[in-house]
Amino acid sequence: MTMLPSLLADVTSRSATADDAQLRTEIDEDLAALTESMRILRLRRNGLAPISGLPNEILTVIFEYLEEEERLDGYDSEDIPACVTVTHVCRHWRNVALECPTLWRFISFYSPFWLDVMLERSKEIPLVVKYSTPMPLDDCLEKVLSHLPRIEYLEFRSWSCDVGQVMDLLSSQPAPMLKTFKFWARDAAFLPTGPISGPIFQGQVPLLRDVEVDYCDLSWSLCTFGGLRTLRVEGTRLPDLLSALRCMPALEQLTLDSIECNETMHFDEVPLARLKHIKLYATSFRTAIPVFAHLALPVDVKISLRLFSIRGPKTFSDLFSAIYKHPGGSGHVLRSLHATNHNSRHMAVQFSTSRTIKNPDDDDIRLSIQFFFDLPFVLQPDIVLDIWQIITQRRHQTFSGELEAIHFEGFTGFIWGLTAALRIEGSSATYPSLRVLELRDMVLQDDELKDLRDILTMRTRHNHNLCIQDLRLTLCDNFTVDQVRLFREVVANVDCDQYTLNGGRSSRKRLP
Repeated sequence: MTMLPSLLADVTSRSATADDAQLRTEIDEDLAALTESMRILRLRRNGLAPISGLPNEILTVIFEYLEEEERLDGYDSEDIPACVTVTHVCRHWRNVALECPTLWRFISFYSPFWLDVMLERSKEIPLVVKYSTPMPLDDCLEKVLSHLPRIEYLEFRSWSCDVGQVMDLLSSQPAPMLKTFKFWARDAAFLPTGPISGPIFQGQVPLLRDVEVDYCDLSWSLCTFGGLRTLRVEGTRLPDLLSALRCMPALEQLTLDSIECNETMHFDEVPLARLKHIKLYATSFRTAIPVFAHLALPVDVKISLRLFSIRGPKTFSDLFSAIYKHPGGSGHVLRSLHATNHNSRHMAVQFSTSRTIKNPDDDDIRLSIQFFFDLPFVLQPDIVLDIWQIITQRRHQTFSGELEAIHFEGFTGFIWGLTAALRIEGSSATYPSLRVLELRDMVLQDDELKDLRDILTMRTRHNHNLCIQDLRLTLCDNFTVDQVRLFREVVANVDCDQYTLNGGRSSRKRLP
C-alpha cells in the first residue's frame, strides 16, 4: 500500500520538471490511490467493531426486524422500500441484505423503479402485497399480478372502472401459494355487473384460507374457495351469498356487512357446522332476520350484531327465533350482561359466560349487540333486560343460566328500569342469582337511590340468598359518603372510586 508521506514527497519532487497536464494526471492518480487506501483502512477499522463479528444469519434477522418496524411505521409512504436503509451503511451489510430475498418480499409502493427492484431481489420467495389505496393498473397492478403464482398475501384496492380488467388478471394464472386475499373496489355504485369470464385464480388456490371482498359478484367464488376458514363480505345480495356459502363447509369466521336482502326471498338453509363466530354489521331487523333464517348455525356460535331500526321486544323475539332455531345440544351458560350507552343514538350490550368482561373480544362474550337509533331513545335498560329474558327463557332455549352480574355504563334514568326488574311479585323473585351490580359514569338521583335501597332491602328480607354481594360505582355523580353508609346496610360490599366518594362534579369528563 502506498503511504501518504511518500505520495506527497513524490508530488513535490516532480512538480518542478513535469508540465502541467502531466502533473495533473499524476496527482489525480495519486489522489485515487489515496482514496482507495482510505477506503481499505476504513473497511479494516469497521471490521474491528463488535457488530462486524456477528454471523450473517444474525445480521439477517436484525435486518428483517428493522425492515418490519420501519414498514409498519410508514417508512414506505415515501415510496422507498424500508429495507433499502441497511444497504447504505457499508459494503458488507449491503451484500448480506442483497443475499436475503425475504427482506424484499413486502410490496406496498407504486414506484415502477422500486417495484422492479423488489420483484427482482425477492427472487422466488413468496410475496406479501399490500396496497391501501387504488393501484395504477398499467404501471403497477399488472406487473404485480404477473407474479401471482408466488404471491402469499394479496390485499389491494381498485378503481371501479378497472374491476373487469382486474378480474381478468386474477383469472389469468393459478395462485398455489395464496393464503389471504382482500379486494375492495372504489366507487362501488359504478361497478360493472355480471360474472367474470373465467374462474378466479383458474380455480387453483389450494392454500387460501382468508378472503375479504366488497361489492363483488360472488359467483366467481364457487368451489374455488372451498377451503376457506375466514370470509368477510360487504354489499352483496343474499342469494349470491348463500350460493357461495354452500361451497365453504369449513368456514369458521363469517363477517357480513350491508347485505342486500328481500324479505320475500326463500331458499334452502345453508349449514355452517364449523362456524365459530358470525358478525352481521350495518343492517336492520328486516335484513338480519332473513339472513339468519337461511343459515343453520352451531349451538355454540359466537354472534356480534350492529343493528338499526329498533322496534321493541317483539322484534328481538323474531330475530332470536331465526338465529337459534336449531339449538341441538347444550348451549353456553350466561352469567353477566354489560350495557354501555355511548350517546343518545348508540348503545351496546354484551352477554358473557363469566362475571367480568375484560376485553370486548373475549371468547366469554357469546352475544354482542350494538344498537343505532334514528332518533334519541330513553328506555335503554328495559331493552337490555328484555333481551336477557328472551334469550334465556325462549321455548327452544339455547342459552341457560341465571344472571349473576349486571354492568351498566353511561345511562340516565337507569335505576327506575332496574328496580322495576328486581321487584318481587308474589312469592317469586326475578334474577335470584344476581350478586354483582356495577355502575359507571352515571348521574344518580336521590329518589332513584332510595328506590333501589328499598328494593334491595325487600329482596334480602324475602330471602337472604337474594342479597347483592357487591355494589361497585365508578365516576358516578351524587353518590355521597352517606349513601355508602346506607347501602352497606343491605349490600355486603360497597366499592366506590374517589371521584364518586367526592360526590362527582358538575362538569363531568368520562374516563377512557
